[in-house]
Amino acid sequence: METQFISPRGNAPFNAPFNILIALYSLTGLLSAEEVAEMFGKSPFTIYRMAQKREIPSFMFGGSRCFDPSELALWLIKKEPQLAVAARHFQKAA
Repeated sequence: METQFISPRGNAPFNAPFNILIALYSLTGLLSAEEVAEMFGKSPFTIYRMAQKREIPSFMFGGSRCFDPSELALWLIKKEPQLAVAARHFQKAA
């Protein structure tokens, strides 16, 4: 059975890069490292480490590490080029 990760914001379950991309496009506001970790199936420590090494887009706000969903979506598209076509279709439908 394939593991499914549940969105921290109560959206539909997701378990693949395309579903994560859709979830990111549907979110507003900033995400915490814990929320990003849950979406990507990683530990918060891994997300913090990736952010510190600038391997994943983030910024500091009031002493907290924050993640912009739209920046994460662009980053994911760059890492998974086949998602670019799907992203264009999703943006047209929205």
